[in-house]
Amino acid sequence: MSALETGRPDRSRRRLRVILILMVVAWLPALPFAAGAALTSLTGCQVNEANTYPCPVAGHDIGELLYGLMMTGWVLIAFLPFMALTLLLAAGQGLLMLVGALRRRGETRLKTHDRARHDLRGG
Repeated sequence: MSALETGRPDRSRRRLRVILILMVVAWLPALPFAAGAALTSLTGCQVNEANTYPCPVAGHDIGELLYGLMMTGWVLIAFLPFMALTLLLAAGQGLLMLVGALRRRGETRLKTHDRARHDLRGG
């Protein structure tokens, strides 16, 4: 039975789905840090670990917010090995899928070639 007949995705797609879920979980802590870095760059405010600094934007002080967002960078240190692992897993899965596609393409080409040769012989 093929994957289409059972209605379930094949192993390759299930593995890819699991890798993508792991990737989201591992890379999620990077989002607040990236947002903080972008806001700091856009506003030109000063942010460091020592203290919070006032950062007026549209009449509101977002210095505390920027400080909190940028401090999530310390959490990223713990997540770096998992982030790297998800990249390696995704690259490996991509390679497996590419090899499988090339193998299927070669089998299809071989079948087509054999069928054409069979037709030329008059069979």
